[in-house]
Amino acid sequence: MEERSVHLLDYFAVVKRRRLWLIVPSVLGLLIGGFLALVLPREYSSYTTLAVTTPSMAGDLLKQQPADLAERIRAVSHELLSGTVLERVVREEGLAQGKSVEGAMNAIRSRTEVSLPKTIAPVARTGPDTFIVTYTGETPQMTQRVANRLANVFIDEHSKIREARAEDTAAFLANQLAQSQTRLKALEERLRQVKEAYMGRLPEQMQANLAMAGGLRQQQETTSLSLRNEQDRLAMIERQIDAMKQGGADAPAAKTPGTQTPRERLDALRAELATAKGAYTDKHPEIQRLNGEIADAEAALQREASRPAADRAPALSTDPVYRGLLSERDTSKLRIRELERANARAGAEIARYQGRVEAAPMIEQQLASLNREYELEKVQYNSLSERHQASLMNEDLERRRAGEQFAVLYPAFLPSEPASPNVLRLMVLAILGGIAAGVALALGREYLDRSVHDVNTLQQEFELPVLAEIPRIAAQ
Repeated sequence: MEERSVHLLDYFAVVKRRRLWLIVPSVLGLLIGGFLALVLPREYSSYTTLAVTTPSMAGDLLKQQPADLAERIRAVSHELLSGTVLERVVREEGLAQGKSVEGAMNAIRSRTEVSLPKTIAPVARTGPDTFIVTYTGETPQMTQRVANRLANVFIDEHSKIREARAEDTAAFLANQLAQSQTRLKALEERLRQVKEAYMGRLPEQMQANLAMAGGLRQQQETTSLSLRNEQDRLAMIERQIDAMKQGGADAPAAKTPGTQTPRERLDALRAELATAKGAYTDKHPEIQRLNGEIADAEAALQREASRPAADRAPALSTDPVYRGLLSERDTSKLRIRELERANARAGAEIARYQGRVEAAPMIEQQLASLNREYELEKVQYNSLSERHQASLMNEDLERRRAGEQFAVLYPAFLPSEPASPNVLRLMVLAILGGIAAGVALALGREYLDRSVHDVNTLQQEFELPVLAEIPRIAAQ
């Protein structure tokens, strides 16, 4: 037998048969919803609007707050729901009656919310600094009071926190600045000691050392030249003294006071002969006389030169020329010794300055790390000094309450209707729940019921022809 399709009237038949299964859950849902609406405690919600006031000082003197609204909301929420603020609210409103202060604080924290005005998108990064503080309470009056108290206590504590934060920051930076100054002084002392230990060999003194070495080389060359000249002069004096001792022809003329030496007499005669030749001929008697005297003088000079040195020593010791040569020789020797010492000193000084120049690169490497550490510490000290001055200015501004502050833009209102429970929504949900439960029960009862209710079901179940159908007979 072919399977018969389900007709719409079949559904009506099911609803008619199972109408109690549909009606009873719906009525029960309505009753439960009404009961919950009567039994559930009423909660009222109120909110206050906080705004950031305009600073009374110039903007360049104040530290600007971050522009990210999400960060501002987290900061404001964290500060408003802090233990300090909530403890003051609990104590001033007397909310700890019958329970601990910590429990009252947790209750306020769970009932308070910080949000943006609805005109500002939640994803916006910038906008007006306005915040909504919403509190949910058990009574309208208490809700309004706690909301306003939260705002006022937050504003007061916010100012105190900013002032204390500014003081702590200034104190911390002052401590860091003092430590940095101590380290800087220690590094300066180390640098001073190292530079004193390497004085004259420092890298910045290398050019001066090179200049000094160059000047000393020029001085050494001049001294060497003077030494050679003085040595040549001493050699000449020594030759003259030796010649006088040996009575040579190139020796200076030696004489005693009031007498004429053979050399002087020979020179004088030669001079007279030269003068006479200008006036007379060679056969003139005067010329003949002068030639004879010159021959005698030359013979006397030869005899004087052939005398032993020991015989000439007494005469030389009284000769002023000889004594002058001896004095000049002694002076020249002293001068030579002085020039030699000066030359040696110049050589030693050149070696010393050259050693300083050669040692400068190694000393520079030793000082590099210390100078780098000193420069880094100096930069840190300057940075800390600037930040400390800024923190002192910020501390003074916070004491004067001249910076950015919060103020109540709109105080909390007195709620006229409870925010929860929502009776209409509760009743609708209860009725819809009852209907859904009734439909589920009716369908389940129909699925589990194996009895036959009409001809079609009988034919489909047993595949037998139906001869007659007895209609339902109403009871009399």
